[in-house]
Amino acid sequence: MSEKIKKNVAKNYIDSAVVQKEIINRLMQRLSFFNLSPRKVIDIGSGVGLSTKKLMDLYSKSEFHMLDNSLKSLEENIINENNLFTVCADFTKVPYESNTFDFVFSSSALHWELDIHSSFKEIFRILKPGGLLLFSTYGPDTLIELRSAWAQVDNKKHVNEFYDMHDIGDLMLNLNFIDSVVDAEKIIIQYENILQLQKDLKNIGSKVLPGDDRSKSLSGVSAMKTMYAEYGNFRSKSGDLPATYEVIYGSAWKKMDNIIQYRK
Repeated sequence: MSEKIKKNVAKNYIDSAVVQKEIINRLMQRLSFFNLSPRKVIDIGSGVGLSTKKLMDLYSKSEFHMLDNSLKSLEENIINENNLFTVCADFTKVPYESNTFDFVFSSSALHWELDIHSSFKEIFRILKPGGLLLFSTYGPDTLIELRSAWAQVDNKKHVNEFYDMHDIGDLMLNLNFIDSVVDAEKIIIQYENILQLQKDLKNIGSKVLPGDDRSKSLSGVSAMKTMYAEYGNFRSKSGDLPATYEVIYGSAWKKMDNIIQYRK
């Protein structure tokens, strides 16, 4: 890939990641409440490195690892530092030994893996005893306008389903994380038209039902037009179209005595 194309793809992601950048900023604010001096840090679902870059500014002496299931994102990352390692892998099969990282960070990524239980199980495994997990993910009301508009067209799923905040809290408890804190808020982005929303979702790599090629057929074009019309019912008095993101934030620790579990 040429340098020009590489920069264009990364720029497209950064320009479209409006919500993601805001969530990263809010996670950084939460991180300020923790007293950390991590030796090894991993950013799971790092994308092109927006969050990794901010973490590296905070912990300049730490060793950093970016993990993402998109090789293209990793190849086009925006960081040029020697203390950075990248690995392409699924969140459910993290290729690191147990008890490797002092700090596991993940922002706006874990929800794209359908088997979120296995993702959290892997995070717990690679986290050192006494290590911290800090993450954000999305809840069921995310893109609720888009889901509602499609529901008026047919009864098929067009938008990914997301885990409830309480389910994630219970999952962390069952995995023996301690001092877990989970909360949620809604962030609403206003668009002039739905094409802008679709462009942003595409640029950030969001998945809306993989393998659905109906939009290329005549019936697909008709369904899309109907969806656009239905989405228009959400238009505000100012003329904007809202896109809601239910953001779930969480933090937890791996207790010290869990090291016994992984001794060989």
